Amino acid sequence: MVDNNFSLSHLGTFAVVLELGRISRAGEQLRRSPSTVSRSIDILEEKFGRPLLMRSQSGVSATPQGALVAARCQIIQSELSNLRDQLAQANSSKVRTNASVFQMHVDVSRLRALIAVHDFGSVQRASQLLAVSQPAVSVSIRHLETDLGVELFSRAPTGMIATPAGVTSTLCFKRVLSELRKIKDDVDSFDGVSAGVVCVGGLAYSRRALLPEAIKRVLASHPRIVVRTVEGPIGALLAAMHAGEIDSLICAHPNPALLEGVSVEPVVTDPMGMFVSEHHPLAHRRALSAQEVLRHAFILPPLGSVTRDLLDGVFMQTAGLRPQGSVETASYSMIRYLVLHANLICFRSITTFDSELPSGRIMPLDLDFALPQRSICLLQRQGVRQTAAVNDFLEIVRQIASSYSAA
Repeated sequence: MVDNNFSLSHLGTFAVVLELGRISRAGEQLRRSPSTVSRSIDILEEKFGRPLLMRSQSGVSATPQGALVAARCQIIQSELSNLRDQLAQANSSKVRTNASVFQMHVDVSRLRALIAVHDFGSVQRASQLLAVSQPAVSVSIRHLETDLGVELFSRAPTGMIATPAGVTSTLCFKRVLSELRKIKDDVDSFDGVSAGVVCVGGLAYSRRALLPEAIKRVLASHPRIVVRTVEGPIGALLAAMHAGEIDSLICAHPNPALLEGVSVEPVVTDPMGMFVSEHHPLAHRRALSAQEVLRHAFILPPLGSVTRDLLDGVFMQTAGLRPQGSVETASYSMIRYLVLHANLICFRSITTFDSELPSGRIMPLDLDFALPQRSICLLQRQGVRQTAAVNDFLEIVRQIASSYSAA
C-alpha cells in the first residue's frame, strides 16, 4: 500500500534529478552527495512500490509512473513560484526569495500547522486538530516566518490573525497538499483502473437529483474510487475548490462575480415550481396570479443564493414586489416539515418532491405566470489537472444529466 506522507524535499530532489538528467549533477546543484540524492529517490520508489526513474549510462529519465509524479511536481513548483512572486511584490524589502520553502525543502507538517492555525485562528485548536503539542505548532509557524522573511500571523489576545502574507501562503500550501494527494491517486490509477478520492461539493439539486445516482454508478463501475461530498454555502464551496480541497462543484449557475478563475460547464436545465401542502388555501385553485400568491408567506431560499435571486426576480417582474416570509433555509428536511405543517409556500426544483407528489400531501401550485429555470453546472478551477478518478466521476455525472435532458 502506498504511503501518502510524501516528503516535499524528496519530491524536489526527484524533480531536479529529472531536470538535469544525472544524479551527480543534481547533487552539485542541491549541494548534496550523490548517495544522499540517490537515497531520496529510493525512498520515493519504496513509497510508491514501483520505479520512477530509468537509469542508463547516458543518465536518468522518468518511467511512465515517474512522469506522472514529475507532472505534479511541476504544478507544486509553479504554485510555490507564484507564492514567491506574490510575497515579493507585497513585501519587496522583506521576503527571502531564496527561501527553502520555494525550493520544496520544507517539512509538510509545517505547512499543515500554518493551515490549521489560519483556519481555526488559534494555536491551541490547531494543536488539537493535528494531535501535536502547542509548542510544536508555534515552532512550525516561527520556522516558516523566518524562512520566508515575513510575518504570517498577528498575535492578539483573541487568537492568531493571518496577515495578508499568511492568507496568501495558506492558499498556496492548501493547493500543494492537494497535489500531494493527487500524486498518489495518479500512480494508483496507472494500471488503467481509476483509484483515489473524489471530493465534490453539492448544493440542493445535486444532492437529490445527480449526486446519489452518480455515486451509485461510480461504486458499481469503479470500486477503487472513494467519493466525499461537501455541503455549504456557494461562497465557502468555491473557496474550498480554489484551495484544492474540493475537486468540482455541482450547482445552479452562480453569480458571475463569483466565477473568476472557474470553468463553468452547463449540464442540465432544472425547471422550478412552487409547492404547498394539500391543506394550504391555494392548494386546489387554478391559474393563480402573482398578486394572489404574494398574499401568503414563503419559505425563502438563503439571501444571495441563485434560487433566492430567481424567486425575487419572477415576482418583481410580474408584480413589482418580493415574496415575504419569516423563514430562510435551504434544508430539505426543514422545508418539507414547514410545507406540511405550517402552511408555507416553497420555491424549489420540480424534482424536490417527486416522492411526495403521488400521495397528494404536497402539490405544485397552478399559476398563470411562468416560472424560471435554473442551469445546473459543473464547476472546476481553471487550469487544474484532475486525476483519472475525478474525470471518471464527472463523466458519469454528465451521462446522468444527459439522460435527464433527453427525458
